[in-house]
Amino acid sequence: MKTPSKKLMFTSVIVLSILQLTACYNSANTRTDTTASANAYVQSVPANTYDCQVDPNWITSPSFPQEVKKSGPDGSSNFCDFYQFSTQAYLYLMSPSSENPALRNFQVDANYPLLEFNDDALNTPANSCDNLKSPKSLRTSLQKSSISTGQAGGGASIYAQDGNVVYYDVRFNKSLCDLSASAVELGKKGIINFPSGTTELKFAWKVLSEHEKNSNSFVTQQQMIDGQPQTLGLLGMHIAVATEDHPEFVWATYEYKANSPTCDAQGEQAMPWLFAEKTCTANLPDSLNSDPDTCKFNQPELKNGPATGAPTNICVVYPYGTASGDHKAGENLANIVSQNGHLYEALSSTNASPDMQRLNNYFNVGAIWVSDTAKSSGGIGVPNERGSLRLANSVAETDFQHVNLNNEFSSNCFGCHEYSGTGQKMSNNITSQKLSHSFIDIVTGQGKAADVNAISQITSNDFAALICGGDPSQKDKAKRKGTCKNARSYLKWNGDWTNINTSAGSVCGCEVE
Repeated sequence: MKTPSKKLMFTSVIVLSILQLTACYNSANTRTDTTASANAYVQSVPANTYDCQVDPNWITSPSFPQEVKKSGPDGSSNFCDFYQFSTQAYLYLMSPSSENPALRNFQVDANYPLLEFNDDALNTPANSCDNLKSPKSLRTSLQKSSISTGQAGGGASIYAQDGNVVYYDVRFNKSLCDLSASAVELGKKGIINFPSGTTELKFAWKVLSEHEKNSNSFVTQQQMIDGQPQTLGLLGMHIAVATEDHPEFVWATYEYKANSPTCDAQGEQAMPWLFAEKTCTANLPDSLNSDPDTCKFNQPELKNGPATGAPTNICVVYPYGTASGDHKAGENLANIVSQNGHLYEALSSTNASPDMQRLNNYFNVGAIWVSDTAKSSGGIGVPNERGSLRLANSVAETDFQHVNLNNEFSSNCFGCHEYSGTGQKMSNNITSQKLSHSFIDIVTGQGKAADVNAISQITSNDFAALICGGDPSQKDKAKRKGTCKNARSYLKWNGDWTNINTSAGSVCGCEVE
């Protein structure tokens, strides 16, 4: 008799894990009667159907993927194709640079510049595209730094159990520096979406203790903080990549393994979590509600806080961004869990360098994309979205984790980064300033103007002044501020506008004050 292969044994473990995971993915916001149907769905799937492999070449010969594969029998992309795309991109970005092996590919400024801001009253964007890099120095207040302590959305600050704050920075692919922000110029070329290969990255970091540095378990970055050299450890990472077939971007997120326990704790969670006090963790899930003023899970209290503060207790609301009853929940979970497991195997079997072996301490939380790029994202029940529909990073969107798919606003990636489908009347995802939150800073930081979709149709110069520059008599806040300041507080209307664009409609020319 032949000995069972590692692949078959591994797959059976994965399926068992999925059955266990799916059973516990109910929360206070999810109907409990969906559990049985979700379990039945997973149990009906053959053991190897959703076993999502990792190509060892992504480690030994890393390259950035150009497009999502189409492995479906009908020529479409299946869930695994998206997770393999995300993992290949992740491994390339994490690989040591051939130009400077001391850096990983994502840390090479010439290819992935840091999004920089000026130290001024309005926190205006600096020129992130020149060769002059502002000193990578964090200040105690931090509100006016290229690296900040405020999370996206509400600006919340979180603190590890050692009292150190989490810092955030953003990088992007250098070719965005040369992309036009003019609706007229884009219209001449028929461009309504960001070019294939457009990449935006967001990172979460903390200052490491001597013990944490010696553990060699973190991806690190050297940083000056208040004039002192410090070693930062990576806690989380967003990767968003646009392709020709998927201009909505494929959104994926990764976390350090010891960040946070799950809110609906199942079994022993003895790991010393970076963002959960031991007593509070031991009493989960009761500690969520029995004494909410003591543990205060997922309730960060400060906005843009200082470098040290009271520890924040965090727990994961939807592991892998998935709840029972979500569209193809079993398929999504199986792909994520098996992909993570195969990556750990590949890192060992390829004799990867110590720097790459550190990735054994990180995991893919999930990814999200749209099914039909002609249609927009969003809507009640997010009918056009696929993957981890409740995707959130516990250290980057701490208080946005309660994703309700039945709301007009679902706080997953597309809730904040809206995609306009190619079949919609207003389909320009560049001038909308909704899909990318960085592009307008990249453009205006270079001293250029950026066109922004107007909050109302413009029919005359007089009306343009009110729509673009603002109308103090309006009760509506957006109309009172005007299109430019509504997009960014540091912008002003430069007097230009047009309404001749079929994909963008009326736009206002905006520049830094």
